[in-house]
Amino acid sequence: MDKKRKYQFQVSAQHIDFQKKVSLSSLFHLILKTAGKDADHNGFGLLKLQSDDYTWVLSRFVMDMERFPLENENITIETWIQDVGAMFTTRNFRIANGEDRIIGHASSSWAVIDMGTRQSVLLDTLASLSDFILPETTPIGAPTRIANVKGDIANRFEVKYSHIDVNCHASSPFYIQWIADCFSLDFYRMYKLKRFEI
Repeated sequence: MDKKRKYQFQVSAQHIDFQKKVSLSSLFHLILKTAGKDADHNGFGLLKLQSDDYTWVLSRFVMDMERFPLENENITIETWIQDVGAMFTTRNFRIANGEDRIIGHASSSWAVIDMGTRQSVLLDTLASLSDFILPETTPIGAPTRIANVKGDIANRFEVKYSHIDVNCHASSPFYIQWIADCFSLDFYRMYKLKRFEI
């Protein structure tokens, strides 16, 4: 049984920013797509869960990149389940370029909720989930709780129809996009994004 799998993608025009690099929200979306494909392959994907009136929800996410891939670049995203607790599971990712050189890592924490009650579900409900544990960490560690921050509101966004996902809340890639949009183009010209956590 393969506990770790690789998924290949090409960075296309709809994925890039004004510097012809994959945007933060697009890379995040590809990572989520990887998680979904792998969960489907392992038998506990979204469609399977929804048939039991359950759904996956992303709780925390951290990503650390050496560099962001460019337009038309081929990348491989490798994923595995590091651990399964009572309420949360950790899924890790390794991002490599076309030459199989590692250019980044990510780690995520997921929960399952009952779609009717909106309450958390114990993960031992998914009997096969623990069969895929590979207790291998990444150099960036697992995502942790982010402390409250003080400051001024940088921007406001109104959630609309196109932001809502199957769980009837704003889809997580939009949160990433809204955060990224709080900074100017000059900011992105001057600074390189290295680490992102939500």
